[in-house]
Amino acid sequence: MGCCNNKELYIVCSWDWDEGPYVSLADLGTAPAPRAEAMAAAPRRLGRLAMGSLATAAVGGAGGYVMYKQRLKDNKAVTAEDFNAAQDQATISNALRAAARRESTLRLEMYRYTTCPYCGKVKAFLDYFRIPHEAVEVEPMFKSQLKASEYKKLPQLRFGGDDGVWLVDSDCIVDAMSRAMGLESQLSDPESIVVFGIKHVTLNINRSLASAWQGYSYIDAFDTIPLVNKLFLKVVGAPVMYMVATKKTFPTLVKSGDLKESDDWRSVFHAQVNRFVDEVPLSKRRPFHGGQKPDLADLDVYGVLQSIRGHEVYRDMLENTKISDWMGRMDAATGRTSE
Repeated sequence: MGCCNNKELYIVCSWDWDEGPYVSLADLGTAPAPRAEAMAAAPRRLGRLAMGSLATAAVGGAGGYVMYKQRLKDNKAVTAEDFNAAQDQATISNALRAAARRESTLRLEMYRYTTCPYCGKVKAFLDYFRIPHEAVEVEPMFKSQLKASEYKKLPQLRFGGDDGVWLVDSDCIVDAMSRAMGLESQLSDPESIVVFGIKHVTLNINRSLASAWQGYSYIDAFDTIPLVNKLFLKVVGAPVMYMVATKKTFPTLVKSGDLKESDDWRSVFHAQVNRFVDEVPLSKRRPFHGGQKPDLADLDVYGVLQSIRGHEVYRDMLENTKISDWMGRMDAATGRTSE
């Protein structure tokens, strides 16, 4: 649960791929990157390409490769540790205490992608502890909502509005807020830490082009994201995420021993979900990992799984693993209506 230690992801759906290793053009198997003028004209072409198949994937992969490289550069501009340290520490401490007291005057904004598993962990924490906040959906293409922040990864918290202070990185956020709320024992208790591989979640949601495309359907619910941007994200993002999953994430998991070449990705993911349920074990007598109420492990796993909510992979998980009852209890505990 250490601060700023998110090192196991390709996140499900954003333009960051924040912590993954560099993926070369050869790794992705795409065509050479288009010139700047071609990229500038891309939005006009996207309407004609929306129903394309192989040609769409090729264009999307090449365009995504260019943006992927730029994202890697942006993400390295400042670390979470340095960015957090540059904030006014007294103001952050006061803000954390106000959050722990659930003060009605607290002005807290959470910047996120709905489909980012690390954002899900922070959102689950805030929801469960009923900490008042506004969830701000960041537009993945240009991230205009983050123009006031030098740090470009998500999630981020801002306390106090336009002139306020920031706290970034999911582990740093949960760690700081847990300490403010007197939950230090859970941060150091090995039994409160559950290893739940985010890569397996991402691998399954991007196991095919159709599945990767569906992973971007969440953006349709946000009127603040322009239609052309939504189309661009689907056409460009889906092929790239599919290629990253198959060309990089899968080989990485095989090399680390987490998967075998012959493994069925769905079966491995479901086995991992069932292992979380069985290890406690979760039951009516012990409804949560934390016992009679959720602990940080419950919130972590629940938050990660919220990143795929609404996707076929999520529905399949509920129907074919043992986690459905626990998920319903967590929905109730966090104040969310079950779907």
